[in-house]
Amino acid sequence: MSKRVFIVLLFIFSVLKSVYSQGQTQEQFYIEMDSLLDLSYELETNGAFKDSYDLNVKALKKALDKKDHYYTAVTYGYLGYDFLRQGDTIEALSNFKRAQRYALLQDDPILLADAQGNLASIYSSDSTKRELEESYTKMAIATYKKYRDTTGLQFIYHNYAHSLEERKDFDELKLYIDLLNGPQFKDQTSAVYRASIDNLTARYYLALNDYNTADSLLLNVIRFSKEKNFPLELEAAYDAYAESLYKQKKYELAYATRLKFEEVLERNRREDFEISLDRVSFSTDMIQFKEELKRSEIENELQQEKIRNKTALIYALTALTLAILLGLYFTIQLSRKRKQLNNALKEKNKLYLKEKNRAEKLALAKSDFFSTVSHELRTPLYGVIGLTNILMENNKNEAIKEDIKSLKFSADYLLALVNDVLQVNKIDSNKHEDESVDFDLSELINKIVSSFEYMRRQNKNLIKIQVANDVPKRIHGNAVRLSQILMNLIGNAAKFTENGIIIIEVTVKKITSNNVLLHFSIRDNGQGIAASKIEQIFEEFKQGDSHSYNYQGTGLGLPIVKRLLDLSGSHIVLETKEGKGSIFSFDLKYDLAQQLEDKKTTQKNHYLLETGILKDKKILIAEDNRINQMVTKKILEKDGVICTVVENGQEAIEEVTNSSYDLILMDINMPILNGIEATQEIRKTSSIPILALTAVEIEEIRQSILDAGMNDFIVKPYDVSRFKQLIIKSIIEYQNKQG
Repeated sequence: MSKRVFIVLLFIFSVLKSVYSQGQTQEQFYIEMDSLLDLSYELETNGAFKDSYDLNVKALKKALDKKDHYYTAVTYGYLGYDFLRQGDTIEALSNFKRAQRYALLQDDPILLADAQGNLASIYSSDSTKRELEESYTKMAIATYKKYRDTTGLQFIYHNYAHSLEERKDFDELKLYIDLLNGPQFKDQTSAVYRASIDNLTARYYLALNDYNTADSLLLNVIRFSKEKNFPLELEAAYDAYAESLYKQKKYELAYATRLKFEEVLERNRREDFEISLDRVSFSTDMIQFKEELKRSEIENELQQEKIRNKTALIYALTALTLAILLGLYFTIQLSRKRKQLNNALKEKNKLYLKEKNRAEKLALAKSDFFSTVSHELRTPLYGVIGLTNILMENNKNEAIKEDIKSLKFSADYLLALVNDVLQVNKIDSNKHEDESVDFDLSELINKIVSSFEYMRRQNKNLIKIQVANDVPKRIHGNAVRLSQILMNLIGNAAKFTENGIIIIEVTVKKITSNNVLLHFSIRDNGQGIAASKIEQIFEEFKQGDSHSYNYQGTGLGLPIVKRLLDLSGSHIVLETKEGKGSIFSFDLKYDLAQQLEDKKTTQKNHYLLETGILKDKKILIAEDNRINQMVTKKILEKDGVICTVVENGQEAIEEVTNSSYDLILMDINMPILNGIEATQEIRKTSSIPILALTAVEIEEIRQSILDAGMNDFIVKPYDVSRFKQLIIKSIIEYQNKQG
């Protein structure tokens, strides 16, 4: 749609809306204001722009003097159209915003919707303001619908439909075309609106290559526009009809229609040029009015200065007129170039958004996949590792003892593989843990080293821990992240070293009263890394050559280390020589923890693995996997626990209702009623300890577990000692609360 038609329709709508007054008080003022605004509209329609503008200024001054918010809002809207006619979109926008402000003060929903519609219309011409346009459009539509204002609703539908047509958003355009052509507006659509809507509808069908429908509508608009003298709609109809004929390969008729279009276009341009000359004649009055609003307190002084400098002002006005003419010319040229650049940018943005959405969908799918893999692999792994532990404890045959150890090693490795892949996924999805706690550094390192005892013996290595004397005993920071880094680096060294020495060293680089910068290094005298492989080993699923070790691994350990250190603001340093070993080192900063601790609090929250407490305790196991039922039951019955097994959440609720238990082990994913739902139901009548058993990444369901009322959780497959310790802790705490 032509912007000239757009401005005219905006103005027509505003005039239609301004005829409503606010109550019966001050009736004479209202009659005078309505007369001024009606006359302003009539003068503007007849091309007397300066006279129309003068009346709008007069009306605004009266409304401001009277402090009448309603007419102030309406008049600012009229002035917005004046500036829009002048080509001053900045000042037009400013006046539309003032109209909105006074509409809010008046607390008139319809008046506010009118102002929002004006703002949406002016923002539609700026692609960077698309969100504002849509926001104001939706607010105006909601208000018009609520108060059944069909005039306003038709106005906002019509303007937004033109915006959609310019954007080539034909799917949404069809919705608004159907609304505009619907029965709601059948008896109130003006002639010029009818022509404009038919032009819009024809453009829609032309985009669908439905030439018969489009041509029928366009020919009707051409005939109608000639009868009613709508030159701008006639211009738009000829343009679309010529395009339709050309697409149908009716070249002769298309050429003839194009000539008619150019004839109408030229005539409209001449008329528009004459109008623009008339606009120039009163542009200085607009500038003066803007200054009056800003400096009303010195109005008399400005008038006197104007008289004293009359001659100078005439020259200034002449120069200003010439500047405006030149400005208009250059503005048109720049506008064309800007439109071309904007169109190119739109296409690039569309491509970027398409690829961005595709990447986000792939990332989400990947995250969901790994979450599913976590559960599907960890659940059977719990059975394998649990049964292996039971076999090792009960086995008396030395001939198969090594086979069972190999089976356990393979199961543990498979679990490590799953955990490595999930760790990479957590970093990619920004789900990594970032919780800081106080911890004993030496104790943490010793625990990590002890977990590599089987691998150390297999490769006949010696592992030494060297923590400098000035390293603080307790520090505050992310212990989980440090554990992950050290486990991967120590595991890497243990894997590629045979009959050698691995040294874990910690020294102080810098210490203050509040924090310490520690230097960690993991040194081995293993096979080393070739120079050509150094960059490769930090890539996911890549690793250096290993001819001496028969179990290669995933190639995820070192990439995980690199990415975890990146998250901590540090980096890995590698010194290596093929055949001579490697040194991996990094620096991390930690806060100093309080050295003095409340021993009572420490003892209160620390529970030794006193399995005798478990004897004759009744524990309900809610688990749907038969193998996992057997493993959990055997682990607990070894310490004298009386176990009852149910296969779903509904059975667990029935058992708790009919029998007494000391603790419940509740699997999260079960049929009929899952663990979360079952816990919520049990919590209505009982405070019995409930521990969640899950194979899903705990970050995904932590809040759901706690909100349901569960006391704690453990991820399958779990460490048996920690599993029992958590059960003992929960039972003792429950007994203490019961008195």
